[in-house]
Amino acid sequence: MINVTIVSNAPSAHALRLARYSDLNVTEVIPSTLAATIDDVKQSQPDMIVLEHGAQNVDVDMLCHILNKRHPYARSLILVEQKPTFEMLQNSGFKARGYLTPEQWPMLEKAIRVVHDGEAWLPRKLVTEMLNRFASSFIMVDEPEL
Repeated sequence: MINVTIVSNAPSAHALRLARYSDLNVTEVIPSTLAATIDDVKQSQPDMIVLEHGAQNVDVDMLCHILNKRHPYARSLILVEQKPTFEMLQNSGFKARGYLTPEQWPMLEKAIRVVHDGEAWLPRKLVTEMLNRFASSFIMVDEPEL
């Protein structure tokens, strides 16, 4: 059983997509204050946290970062309106393990399973950008002899 917590102003729309899967236990959280939302998520004992970017009353990036600190074994997916960028990932403290744009929302169940299994749900261009940034920040002291 995978405990999935959906934090959204309209979580039922996403929960309905997941209702047909008997191995997904879905809890819906409508965000109010940051502290109350954190408490609501804690009660659900999440394995996966689905955060909808643009949820009112909370900064989703900050919420993702805090929830990861409080629930280090839970993984987070963020539902966004635009293609995810390096800056979006950075704003989450690199805690988000995936982003879904509206055209991918029908694949929410698959993304949950992929991320729950330890993989990321990121566009390849974003992965390439991350690798390029990492490589450019890596400084070799001595070049190896060939």
